[in-house]
Amino acid sequence: MASISSTSSLGNTSLRGFGGMASGIERDEIIEQMTLGTTTKINNAKKDITKLEWKQEAYRAVSDKIIDLSDKYGTYSSASSLVDPTFFAKNQISIHGSEKSSKYVTATGSSALVGSISLSAVKQLATASVQQSATRTGGALKTDLNDLSETTDRSNLEGTKLIFGVSTGSDGKYQTVTFEFPESYETDEDDGKGGKVKKTINYTPKTEAEWQELAEDLTKALQKKQLKIGEGVDLSEAKFEYTADGKIQLTGVKGDVQISKSSSALKALGYTADDKSGYISVGEFNTGVGDFKTAAVSKPTKLEEMTGSKVSFNYNGSQKQIELITKAEAEELKSITDKDEQMRKLQENLQKRLDTAYGTGNVIVGLDGADGRSGNLQFTTADPGASISIVSGDRYTIQGLGVSYGESNKINLNGKLDQNNLNINLDDEKYKDGLIINGVKIDGVTKNSSISDILSKINNSKAGVKATYVDATGQFMLVTSETGKGREIDLEESELAKALFGGTEANGAKFTEGQDAIIEVGYGNGVKVEMNRSSNTFNLEGLTVTVSGVFGGEYGKKADGTIDKDNWISDSSDTITFTAKADIDGVTERVKGFFEDFNAMVKEVNSQVTTRPDSSYTPLTDEQKAEMSETSIENWEKKAKQGLLYGDSAMRDLSTDIQGIFVKMMNSGASYEDLKKIGITYSDDYLDGGTLVFDEAKFRTAMENDPDMVANIFTGGGDVSKGLTKIVDETLTPYATRYASRNGNSYGRLIEEAGSEKAPTTMMNNFIYKQIKGMQDKIESLQSKLQIEQDRYIKQFSTMESLISQMNSQSSWLSQLSG
Repeated sequence: MASISSTSSLGNTSLRGFGGMASGIERDEIIEQMTLGTTTKINNAKKDITKLEWKQEAYRAVSDKIIDLSDKYGTYSSASSLVDPTFFAKNQISIHGSEKSSKYVTATGSSALVGSISLSAVKQLATASVQQSATRTGGALKTDLNDLSETTDRSNLEGTKLIFGVSTGSDGKYQTVTFEFPESYETDEDDGKGGKVKKTINYTPKTEAEWQELAEDLTKALQKKQLKIGEGVDLSEAKFEYTADGKIQLTGVKGDVQISKSSSALKALGYTADDKSGYISVGEFNTGVGDFKTAAVSKPTKLEEMTGSKVSFNYNGSQKQIELITKAEAEELKSITDKDEQMRKLQENLQKRLDTAYGTGNVIVGLDGADGRSGNLQFTTADPGASISIVSGDRYTIQGLGVSYGESNKINLNGKLDQNNLNINLDDEKYKDGLIINGVKIDGVTKNSSISDILSKINNSKAGVKATYVDATGQFMLVTSETGKGREIDLEESELAKALFGGTEANGAKFTEGQDAIIEVGYGNGVKVEMNRSSNTFNLEGLTVTVSGVFGGEYGKKADGTIDKDNWISDSSDTITFTAKADIDGVTERVKGFFEDFNAMVKEVNSQVTTRPDSSYTPLTDEQKAEMSETSIENWEKKAKQGLLYGDSAMRDLSTDIQGIFVKMMNSGASYEDLKKIGITYSDDYLDGGTLVFDEAKFRTAMENDPDMVANIFTGGGDVSKGLTKIVDETLTPYATRYASRNGNSYGRLIEEAGSEKAPTTMMNNFIYKQIKGMQDKIESLQSKLQIEQDRYIKQFSTMESLISQMNSQSSWLSQLSG
């Protein structure tokens, strides 16, 4: 008999106040004894709650195993499913044929005719329809540079800094934040890729509207920074405002915010500080600024801008930096007064450096003028298929040349529609309908869209085509998403689509219609059938076959040398045949896992049903645990948890139903001999509670010799009306299921009793939970009662102590009188 000392729920903790000071009575011990009835009820209720919680755990240990078994093996969606008969079938297909033909064929699936069918030939593969645009090779990388004396706009503001400060006191120190004028800022518009669209700020405006837009962009960039100075001072509402007289003003700044005179942006904003130290107020800045246009943008000549500047050229993948104009060349060019002569000298100097970089004559520097005029600077290649592009360089140098980054003698995928080799201006009325392919409007195409972005939008649309650019030929291509004959590519509704993807045969444009695959299938005894399929992957009597090459002969030729599609010359040595076998290893491992999980569940049920409880082991109180070691507590509770479901009606019924599964299988049409043949038998020990015995060796033999019989026993079929997997699932579902709809809107008897995390709505909606809730309410009531009892006894003892104290005082006084 197990035993453990019992301690009151009050322990050695002293009750409120002090007792026995006058009387010498152990007040707390007496009150504990007087309230023992109530504290015992509280402790017993707590024990009952603990037992109920343990009972919940016991139910859930079983219900979780039931649901896991169903999830793992009883659903088609599971990777371990045993409900699909094709899993047991001969679905490992082997290809047999010549080395030439077998490399072109793959096959999966299963077929009753797998040993009878063959592929005699693949006469033609299925192809997609293709629309090729006009060829754009041999073009020129054109610039806008034709006069070195022309001025170019350079921003003095971009990249400079404006430092804001707030004084910290009389020590002359400031807390500061810095705003750097950025190249771009992030807008609130989604870019379709999980981010936001970035807007590049135009720091070199030309029109009044563009100057106003610059001020608005600077405001948005500043406010996006959410700059704060110290506690409570921020610049979230600060604005740059462009005034009618061409000045910039800073408004919306709250608090005593000042601007450091060392800010590199002041001069570019039009304010000239008398020195570089100290601070000015926002008001002083607004009063002192001058002409913003003149201050923000300088206008060097293109000769001045390009002197000493380098750009990176890329010729057929070889990237090299080329200096446009050396300082010595600049002095010489300044002495030349004729602008055409200047351009020809620049051409000559650049040609020498490009010859050194890429070999003489490979990259040709030219001028496109006529009638003796120099015209615009341009770059071409001696090889029409070669490419030359400008890939990097100073922003304003690139701007002075009048090109974009990535500009090429071919198509620049990072460039826009108006680049030199396309010259598509979307402001032209003829492009008003936008980009339409196969009747589908491609949304989001604007004059600011890059070619790469346009191709991506096409590929993500429902136009049924994929778009690409072939650099080698300088052609855009549209390829239908589906192969086969009759796939059209319609550009007729859109001038923009025709400009990008159309053209004439004379300039290389071409439409090639897709074709069907032509396959010759043999069915034995010399019977051959020719089939046309729109895809190179097709169903062949249950097999999914993919072909990737032509074999089995060739088409003859006509007298004029063209292919004669009516004359196929067969080569029987290329014939493909198929064999199939079941995945014995994969199936065996999965079935073995099923029986291990099933028997683990059965043992859990059997243990709960057959283990008797030991009434001498009850839940421990906190005071009892305080007297024990962790190991002792663990061992005690292990014994106390045993037998909690002994005699439980739901568990008894579940155990009985489990023990009837084997009989249900035989009633469903599976003979005992067939079950034994595939390695499934019933445990000889009647105390096992219905475990099933799995003989792996016999199962492997059955899978090798008769996988169909194995499939029938597990999934139903043939003489078996209901397979083992379904019988197990139907037997267990009334007790626990993840889906109440499968069980008359019930999650099962065990879950209704104890709930389950696998059915979250049941966690606070089950019988045991409601019992525990009721007991917790009872404990609260008892604790309130205990509090009242203790307070009453404490008050009575306090009164008694007071009276005794008075009597003691009187006695002492009388003693003094008599003495």
